[in-house]
Amino acid sequence: MKQILLSTICFLVSLQLSAQATIKLSPETSELDVDKAQFETVAHSMFTNMGDTTQTFRWIREVESISMGWESAICDINACYSTSIDSTPEDFYLTLAPGDSSILDVHIRPGGLDGSARIKVLIEEVGNPENSVVGTYLFNEMLSPVNDVRISSIKLYPNPVVDYFQLTNYDQVDRVMLYNITGALIREYVSYPNEKFDVSGQQRGMYLVRLTDRNKQVVKTLVMHKR
Repeated sequence: MKQILLSTICFLVSLQLSAQATIKLSPETSELDVDKAQFETVAHSMFTNMGDTTQTFRWIREVESISMGWESAICDINACYSTSIDSTPEDFYLTLAPGDSSILDVHIRPGGLDGSARIKVLIEEVGNPENSVVGTYLFNEMLSPVNDVRISSIKLYPNPVVDYFQLTNYDQVDRVMLYNITGALIREYVSYPNEKFDVSGQQRGMYLVRLTDRNKQVVKTLVMHKR
């Protein structure tokens, strides 16, 4: 009986250890001032495989807010991507041995205009989304608990989606745009109270749902899984 109990405890401990994140992002939060006269401003960061096995990672960009005329782009150890790419292309997933690192840089191009941007990047192990870390990149912005609460309150449900999805607390949203994982616009919706956004005709897979306000500024980008 004691042997069975000991084996069970060891098994549960091993599960807990295996569930711990093995990704380290440094720094996790960056705050930079943007000079509109410069072509771009870059927030530099590195993420490292802290596990004891080789793992494959991808990143997903979430543009929480960005001023009209501004653009953002991501660079990692494999490539620098166009401003339309919101997640790592499948052919460019990052495979890192234990202790290996990759850059994860967020580029902001202000186009000579005043403004600000708030970008989040989720880095996750492919096939194991619980092993993940999120970086926050602020350009001409400061951390604001009030703003964080307002943005984080916008949710997409149900997720995964079968035929349609809805949003919570999205009174400031004017347009809802559906993109595939390569960044191609699939469909655009006008936002109405209690609206059900039909995706019944879309194939199974992962999509990005970008929300914009009446000034065409991005409010938030959500990840949607279609069954």
